[in-house]
Amino acid sequence: MSAVPEPVLMLGAVARVVGASGSEKIRGRHKVRRPAETPATVDQLTEEWLTAALGAHVPGATVTAFRLGEGSDGTSSRRAITVEWNETGTAAGLPTAIYSKSTPTLLNRLLIGTTGAAGAEALFYQDIRPHLDIGAPAGYHGSWEPRSCRSMVLTEDVATTRGATFADASRMYIDRSSAESMVTELARYHGRLWEDPRLEGSWNLLAANDWQRMFNARIGFDRGATVAMRMLREEVPDILQNRKKDIRTALMRSLEYNVDGPMTLLHQDVHPGNWFRLPDGSLNLYDWQGIGRGGWALDVSYALSAALTTDDRREWEHDLIELYVDRLAEFGGKPPTVDEAFLAYRQQMFRGFIYWTYTHLVGKISPLQPEAHVRTLVQRTGQAIVDLNSLRSLDRAPRW
Repeated sequence: MSAVPEPVLMLGAVARVVGASGSEKIRGRHKVRRPAETPATVDQLTEEWLTAALGAHVPGATVTAFRLGEGSDGTSSRRAITVEWNETGTAAGLPTAIYSKSTPTLLNRLLIGTTGAAGAEALFYQDIRPHLDIGAPAGYHGSWEPRSCRSMVLTEDVATTRGATFADASRMYIDRSSAESMVTELARYHGRLWEDPRLEGSWNLLAANDWQRMFNARIGFDRGATVAMRMLREEVPDILQNRKKDIRTALMRSLEYNVDGPMTLLHQDVHPGNWFRLPDGSLNLYDWQGIGRGGWALDVSYALSAALTTDDRREWEHDLIELYVDRLAEFGGKPPTVDEAFLAYRQQMFRGFIYWTYTHLVGKISPLQPEAHVRTLVQRTGQAIVDLNSLRSLDRAPRW
């Protein structure tokens, strides 16, 4: 029996989410107290639920009060939460500065619920983050209700606990030391989970090519990106404007190469807006809702092409790939030679470009990212494809 086509699965998921969202509107959203429930919004939180989510492992600990802080809305709803504990919870050092991500609106659920992104982030913070010695926020709770696509993720509020700052590509400059910090952080989680059987086993992460096929079929990811390229005449180099169909084909071919070698954990959305800077200048990743499994070069190519100015990338990329190879070996991976690594780096340039041209198209319906950020990333990632002759690089299969 043939598998159900992705568009049919998507229609079914959309119907379920629309129905659940409508039902919530009719019934109203009650305060949530039972640990097994997944709140749709921070407005449903209670001391009882937060006690179970944050302090169940400390007998006698109780949340006595909490208050909601500032936040923002995009693909998800984000709010800071300050929690107060009784003496037992305080003595145990339970967290007080919390950052929440939830999916209260129908648009939230259609964008990151039906595609599985919200559930992936809950999985990351609940099950995967504890195994990683990286700078990402500590994860405290992750829950996900597949039918309605409600989700609630609670993490460390790194702005409060570590003095983290955040910026998009139009306001953040990545200097050489920060770029080195970036590739080191990528190598940490890549090396730690290098060919880990849990990636495909208990965590059941999609391979990068399957992840892309799913998004292409469900939301027209690659086709939408091609349409958006026509709207971005100033940002997309002419040589790419003339090869739109080739870009779509190259994306999937590059991903077939990507999954044909050693697999590790992939973040898959490593643009500069998903990095935070600490007072010591180091960069660390958050927003882990796009995780999958695949070859290391997908994250590295996307990160460097999106975060660095074109001039800096051209000047530093060879050195940064060499540094990444060294760090990957240090953290447990089995890296290729530097020459082989640079070929893989060239071949994996397409995901970031497709992602941000598509984001520009979606922004015409509902702005999710600052326009200057989107245009900057389209320009940088597109120019990287041209500079590195990434289309031609696919003529040679990588050697693992």
